[in-house]
Amino acid sequence: MIILVFILSFIIIGLLAYIVLLNRELKSLAKQVDNLINMNSNHLIYSEYNLKNVAPIIIKVNNLIKKSKDIELYYNNKHKSLMKMITNISHDLRTPLTSALGYIDIILYSNINKEEQIKELKIIEERLKRLEELINSFFEFSKIISNNKNPELKKINLNTILENCIMNYYEDYKNDNRQIILNYNQNKIIIYSNKEMLVRIFDNLIANAYKHSTGDLEINITVKDIIKITFINSFNCNDLDIHKMFDEFYTIDISRAKGNTGLGLAIAKEFTESLGGKIYANKKKGLLKIIIEFSYNANLL
Repeated sequence: MIILVFILSFIIIGLLAYIVLLNRELKSLAKQVDNLINMNSNHLIYSEYNLKNVAPIIIKVNNLIKKSKDIELYYNNKHKSLMKMITNISHDLRTPLTSALGYIDIILYSNINKEEQIKELKIIEERLKRLEELINSFFEFSKIISNNKNPELKKINLNTILENCIMNYYEDYKNDNRQIILNYNQNKIIIYSNKEMLVRIFDNLIANAYKHSTGDLEINITVKDIIKITFINSFNCNDLDIHKMFDEFYTIDISRAKGNTGLGLAIAKEFTESLGGKIYANKKKGLLKIIIEFSYNANLL
C-alpha cells in the first residue's frame, strides 16, 4: 500500500512538474510569437524546454511563418515591379505624346508651307499610332495576367501558322534587304494548341527580331521528343540580360530608343506557358537565340 501511494505521489509530482514546464513553454512560445508580430522579425520560434509533445506544434508554426515570409517577399517584389512598371509606362506613353505635341506646335506657330505641314502631320500620325499601340499592349497584357481561364485547344498545323506570321513581315524585311529563313525537318507538324495565342507569340518574336536586329532572322523547327522552335538573329547589345528579358516591361536603352516596352516578350512568355510550353533564351558570339518548346504527340498526325 505504501509503495502504491509512493508511486502515485511520484506520478502526480511528475505530472505537476510537466504541467509547470508546459505552461512555461507555452508562455515562452506566446512571447516569441508576439515579438515576431511586433518586431517584424525573420526569426523562427524555438522550444526552451525541449518538450516532445510541443515539437510538432513548433514545426507547424515555423512552417506558417516561412510561408508568410515567402508571401510577404513575393508581394514586396511585386510592389517593386509595379512601381518600375508605372515608371516605364509613364516614360513610354510620354515619349510619343510629347513628340506629337511638339510637331503640333510647329504647325500652329511656325510659318511653314502646306507641304511641310503635311509632312509634320504624317509624323504626328505615326506618333499617335505608336501611342495607340502602347495603350493597346498595356490593356492586352493586363487582361492576360488577370485571366485565369484555360485556353481552348485544337489540332493545329504549326508550319502553316508560322508561315502565315512570316508573310505578315515579309515586306518589312524585304524593304530593309533582309529576309526570314524558315527551316524545318517535318513538313506537317500537328500540335494541340490555341491558334490565336500561337499567332501572338510568333508575331511578337518576329517583330522583336525586326526591331532589334539589322540582319536576317532564322527560324528553325525540329521535332523529336519535343517540338523546338528557335528564333536566331544578330544582337550586339552586351547589356541584354537574357534572364530578365521575358519580365514585364524589361527594357534596355537600345529597345527604348526603338520604342519598345518589353511587353512583346512578356506576352510571348505568358502565352507559351499557358499553352504548356516553355520559352528561354541564350546569346553567344553576337547571336541571340529565343527557344520555344512544346510537347509533341505523333498520334495527332
